[in-house]
Amino acid sequence: MRCDVCGMDYGLSHHCTGIAPLVSADETAPAPTGFSPGYYLRLALNIVRWDDVAIRRASRDPNATYYGAVFWGFAAVIIMIGTTFPVTLQAIRLQRPEILVSVAIAVILGLVALALMTFVQPGLCHLIAKWFFAGKGNYLAVMRPLLLGWFVNCLILIPVAGALASAITWTAVLMIVFEEVEGIERLQAFGISAGINVCFFFLQLLMTPARHHL
Repeated sequence: MRCDVCGMDYGLSHHCTGIAPLVSADETAPAPTGFSPGYYLRLALNIVRWDDVAIRRASRDPNATYYGAVFWGFAAVIIMIGTTFPVTLQAIRLQRPEILVSVAIAVILGLVALALMTFVQPGLCHLIAKWFFAGKGNYLAVMRPLLLGWFVNCLILIPVAGALASAITWTAVLMIVFEEVEGIERLQAFGISAGINVCFFFLQLLMTPARHHL
């Protein structure tokens, strides 16, 4: 648990100092105005590096929602195109346009499924954190840094070990975001993230039909 006053993590009890933790200037600095993709790209990279300040900044920044959605869209399209690329090449070589149509439909349906997984998975983690571990964050604050850091799922395109690497890295991002935003212990955040991610890991494997051959 984390003390509401001093911010210290503790088990059964602790001696509160009554002094709120110091907040750095980087954390309280205002977000940039105008078109700032470079800033949010750096923020996304810092999030996947477990930068707690970047996570908290993103969770409070309304603009991170929009940039996160754009970054998510690019990453999701890359994943779907990458997984269907072998089938597309073979369809072009065999001159079978009907397969190309099927691939296009599969990409669209895959993007819809990825979107559902992206929002449902953290939602389940958020509810568990709220109900069982007294999490103090809100769903939108959780989603902002997660959308920015979702691009780590592109690791699934790595041959052989990609799916496992993606699952492990995404679990780590989920864990650190829930620890910082929900204010729960790291072990609790890991248990929630790993448990939910195992289920979605197998669903994600089922969404890569391009692994099969024509």
